[in-house]
Amino acid sequence: MNPPNPTAALHGRVILISGAGGGLGSVAAKSCAAAGACVVLLDKSVSQLEKLYDEIMGLGHTRPALYPLDLEKATEADFAELAEILHSQFGVLHGLLHSAADVGVLGPLADIKAGLWDRLLRTNLSAAYGLTQAVLPLLQIAGDASLVFTSNSSARLGKAYWGAYGVAALALEGMARMWADELASAGRVRVNIFVPGPVNSPVRRKTHPGEAPGQNPSPASLAERYVYLLGPDSQGVNGQIIEGP
Repeated sequence: MNPPNPTAALHGRVILISGAGGGLGSVAAKSCAAAGACVVLLDKSVSQLEKLYDEIMGLGHTRPALYPLDLEKATEADFAELAEILHSQFGVLHGLLHSAADVGVLGPLADIKAGLWDRLLRTNLSAAYGLTQAVLPLLQIAGDASLVFTSNSSARLGKAYWGAYGVAALALEGMARMWADELASAGRVRVNIFVPGPVNSPVRRKTHPGEAPGQNPSPASLAERYVYLLGPDSQGVNGQIIEGP
């Protein structure tokens, strides 16, 4: 493995990424690792985590940490256990990127079954709250930490047929703004909303099946945005909507 580069933008920083096995989460993980961070990869799919681990190690970056966790089923105790492990292993957390998403089935609100509604709000909203609350003390220890919530350029508009996923996107942005306001005075944790825009991700292909595969930019085009948001260059930026690529 290549020796760490002390001039890299994220050298020495520990970054937790939820949904790390997904199309956007994996780009964020590889981008942050390439910039010198130690990335903690959280996803429910062990196979995707292992594949991403191999890719990062194959490129000679800092060894990532893997944390399999199903956000749909995760409890307060699960999040507390994760925070304890992070504290024991690293003692601090410099960034948290919420990249996990479950679109479910798009359609009229009147057609959504209670079970699907609960699952999508749990995965896309409640889990983000629980995870943030659990690791917030570790972010505060860093003193210049970055907390990033990922939204959706279409779902966040509150238009018809985006279902529980759309409702969760609206609520997630509201929650992010509240976190930003509540943490602003201490100046230790900045909170922003990242809207990737129309990139050729698995979520985009599911929600816009009529688009040609090459019509939108590759998720890799977001790499610099992730490094900026999760690194020291975004210090002083708080409560903002940052768009990509």
